Amino acid sequence: MSTEGITLNYDENGNVISANYYAYTPSAAAGYAFVVLFGLTTLAHVVMMFPMKAGFFIPLIIGGLMEAGGYYGRAWAHRDPQSFGAWALQAFLIICAPPLISATVYMSLGRLIRALDGRQNSVISPRAMTPLFVTVDIIAFVSQLAGIGLQAARSESANRNGKRIVLAGLIFQLVLFAFFIFAIFIFHRRNSKNPTPLSLESWLPNWKLNIYALYLSSVCILLRNFVRVIEYAQGGKGQIIKNEVYVYVFDAALMWAAMTVFVFVHPGKLPKVANRAAGAGGGNAGFNKVVDEHLAMSTLAKRQPGELV
Repeated sequence: MSTEGITLNYDENGNVISANYYAYTPSAAAGYAFVVLFGLTTLAHVVMMFPMKAGFFIPLIIGGLMEAGGYYGRAWAHRDPQSFGAWALQAFLIICAPPLISATVYMSLGRLIRALDGRQNSVISPRAMTPLFVTVDIIAFVSQLAGIGLQAARSESANRNGKRIVLAGLIFQLVLFAFFIFAIFIFHRRNSKNPTPLSLESWLPNWKLNIYALYLSSVCILLRNFVRVIEYAQGGKGQIIKNEVYVYVFDAALMWAAMTVFVFVHPGKLPKVANRAAGAGGGNAGFNKVVDEHLAMSTLAKRQPGELV
């Protein structure tokens, strides 16, 4: 009998004796490929976290390790598709990693707004933004964790209830991320029309690059969650759950892209430079000192050879 993609096999007394967890044999090559991809990206973030002083990337790093572990579970399932351990590993880790990665994305926007002193251009106070989004994200994480736990039980009713809980958590997370992208858009538009003084400084990393990186990462996560909602809504007879390609195109690749974009445009760089300016001499004096240093270097660079200072 099939229930939400998992086929339970019974003996003559009605006891569950085994289960088929997939409608296909999971690909070992694809699984190992994403173990390597997530592993390399996560390692890059570990290395970058220290010079960037980006402790807020710890959730993303944990999420990256979970993604790598999840796809190892899928590679393992290639050898033994009926292994409960392999199924549970990939189900728990792949479903529960994105909320952790999302937490770092939420914190990145709040830090960017504070670094640019752009409170007036934000739809939500940057101090309230991180606690709000992260708290709601934790709720989504716990609900999905509980739902997967119920699905792990070899019971049709528990499996069905677990699916509903995971679906509710995914919808909740989908709505949350849509609102978060709206918050990015509002700040982007307002700060473009009425930029803060810091936003105009040439010595500060381009704040719009950070916004575009947040857009890309957020849209990847939003699309991933949207496809997962469709998957759980369709149930065990849906096209998504029957075809492994959807897992890699609309989950693995999207979450990897959501992480990798920050290797090239790291959200910790701009706040670090802004904080250095504020702390160079304390408050406005420190800020002015860094600006004066930048202007002096620019002036010297423009002088012609032999020109007196």
